[in-house]
Amino acid sequence: MSDKLSFLKQFDHIPAQFQLQGDARAAIHNGLDFPTTRDEYWKYTRVAKLVSAHYNQNGLSSVDISSLIIPDLDAHLIVFINGIFSADHSIKSLISGLSIQSIAALEGDNNSMALEHLGRHIDSKSNAFTALNTAYFQDGTFIKIDKNAVIEKPIYLLNVSTGEQQASQTRNLFLVGENAKVEILNHFAGNANSGSFTNAVTEVVAEAGSNGKLYLLQEEGDESNQINSTHIVQKASSTFSVLTVTMSGALVRNNLNFAITGEGCESNLNGLYFTSGNQHVDNHTYADHQVANCNSNELYKGVMTDKSTGVFNGKIMVHQAAQKTNAFQSNQNILLTDRATINTKPELEIYADDVKCSHGCTIGQLDEEAMFYLQSRGLGKMAATKLLLNAFASDVVEMVDNEAVKTYIEHWVEKKMNN
Repeated sequence: MSDKLSFLKQFDHIPAQFQLQGDARAAIHNGLDFPTTRDEYWKYTRVAKLVSAHYNQNGLSSVDISSLIIPDLDAHLIVFINGIFSADHSIKSLISGLSIQSIAALEGDNNSMALEHLGRHIDSKSNAFTALNTAYFQDGTFIKIDKNAVIEKPIYLLNVSTGEQQASQTRNLFLVGENAKVEILNHFAGNANSGSFTNAVTEVVAEAGSNGKLYLLQEEGDESNQINSTHIVQKASSTFSVLTVTMSGALVRNNLNFAITGEGCESNLNGLYFTSGNQHVDNHTYADHQVANCNSNELYKGVMTDKSTGVFNGKIMVHQAAQKTNAFQSNQNILLTDRATINTKPELEIYADDVKCSHGCTIGQLDEEAMFYLQSRGLGKMAATKLLLNAFASDVVEMVDNEAVKTYIEHWVEKKMNN
């Protein structure tokens, strides 16, 4: 038996709930292979260890989430433990215009609507990790925001991985109705989960005039691994923002795709990563401008030390019909040691002639003149370094509107710098 089939066999006991799961299993068993460094978009990220390991499905186990939850966050709390919904830990209010359900427990109109969208917006035919998730996901979150609804409190999804060698395939579907407004926090946290592997997929449909924000916090632990794929479909005059903060992880790969299908859209893609030790963090983004008069803004910032590595590949696609597109992309990195590495490749592919598009990247060390100035004013080297790194990260951190989430990220930045 091949290595791939041996790897897949350990998940085959998981029952398929939807027809698309059977189709994905057939695809991944019959010819669809996991990427190698020979694949252009995986050139710097080796996943062989991930797809040759033996994993456990530890199930819904008892865990104290008090140390994992974000303090002082007033939110609709939905908790998943090892990929399974935990009703005992979840706290959600019944409010008009908002429907939240576990995908495994969908019923009625929500089930019909989920079947209409689930798997439709993300590629499970040529992307092996997306196919793996589609084939074997057991649960996830279905969120539906009704037309014109404004959800005042954020929706907080806490995904806890616990137990050694735990494998979780988490699947989410968010439907944001016309002129609706919502803020969603997707937080991945770990508890004694050495060697874990989380393969998460999220599909979002933002209807006309809607306004949505998605914060992705990756904090499963230094010995965890995660592949995270998020696909957003935007319709006319919608605004959607995604901010990704990679806080820990041995190997983390993020795939973020925007399909901009209606005029007047605004898309925001932002990220922050601080790496140390032997960490490897890979961010791939794709902003697909299909129609005219849309804006996209992208800013990813990274600080790398020790022997850690970072990868950034951001692509802006502007189709011929997408005249008057305004697209900005920037990746900025600071290397604190000679052994740290960043591979960055911002891309533009433009087929329209009336556009404003720019991209760029910077790689360097801390500004020597700024360091000298601060030290000449009485700051020690460490204090001066922390001040400069705080200023560097602040452009991204300030994009967080929720004060509890912002404070949590600021404390993490401070802790990383103290270490």
